[in-house]
Order: sequence, then C-alpha cells, then structure tokens
Amino acid sequence: MNKEQKLIEKKKIIINALKRLLERRVYSQISIEDVSVEAGFSKGGLRHYFPTKEELFFELIEDFFKQIEVDSVGITKGLDPDDRAFISTLFGIERFLLHKQNIRLFINIILYGFEDEKIMDRIRSFLRTHLNMCGDILKSGNGAEDEKDILKARLVQIILLCAGLFETIDPVDIEPRELISLILKMAKPENVV
Repeated sequence: MNKEQKLIEKKKIIINALKRLLERRVYSQISIEDVSVEAGFSKGGLRHYFPTKEELFFELIEDFFKQIEVDSVGITKGLDPDDRAFISTLFGIERFLLHKQNIRLFINIILYGFEDEKIMDRIRSFLRTHLNMCGDILKSGNGAEDEKDILKARLVQIILLCAGLFETIDPVDIEPRELISLILKMAKPENVV
C-alpha cells in the first residue's frame, strides 16, 4: 500500500469513528479527543489528518454526500429513461432516507451548518447538486425540458428529505413504492401548479 492509500485508509477510520459517535450524540457534544479515542488514535495523531473539528466535518460531509451521489447515479446507469426516476427515487428512499443512521448524520451536519457558514456552504452545494440530479431524473423521464422542472425537482427533493426525517422521528411504516408512485404522479407536468 502506497503512502496516499494509507492516508485515505487512516482518514476513513477516523470518519467512521465520527459516524459511530454521531449515532449516539450530537455534533456539539463531540470533541476531537472523543473522535481520537473512538478511532484508536492519539489526539495529536488525529490532528495530523484533521487539524480542526471543522476540517473533520468537511471530510464527513464530502464522504456522506459523495456516497449519496455515487449511489444514485450508479443505480440508474443503463436503465431506460422512463424507469430511471422510479428506480433512483426508490433507491434513494430505501438506501438513504429511511435509514436512521443516515438521517441522524444529516441532521447533525445541518445543525453544525447553522453555526458555521463554511459548513453551511458545503451543505448548500450538496443540496443544489442533489436538486439538479432530481431535475435531470425528471427530465429524462418525460424527455422534454419544462420551465417548471426546477419546481418539480425541488418538490421531489423536499418530499424525499422529509419522508426520511419523519419516518425516523415517527415511523408509520410507509411502503416506499406507494410513496414513490405518489411523488412521481405529483411531479408530472399536469399536476404541478
């Protein structure tokens, strides 16, 4: 293993330790020392990879959001355009949004963002990328570009994010296929105001 691969592996160990801590506590209760203990590093050793808590969270955000994008794009590759929106949405809800650990991470990241503008900038960037991805999926499903595509994409995005949040807080055992079908019907041009 070369030096760069070792660096990536060490950072991955640290990020996974932070994720485990965020399953039990909120971001504001977690210190660099807590992460170093959880990861099996000395505090100085961890600071070699992440000098500040902010940089540690930047890496978590990049890792977290990149995985969502990779998963969404990967699952739709090679699919018929008419199936792409349905499959991608289904995958997003079941794989990400209805997964309690991911929702806790997402909430913690957002809360930290309200306190740190640099973190919020990263969140905004992800949300815009995700919004554009939703828009692209909707466009590929109907084949035509509509002036309301951004509105439809935002609607899908809001519903998906809220579905995961609400199911984490107060589960009603939503059948994902039913929810997705309703979302896609609502996103059709004749149903968008």
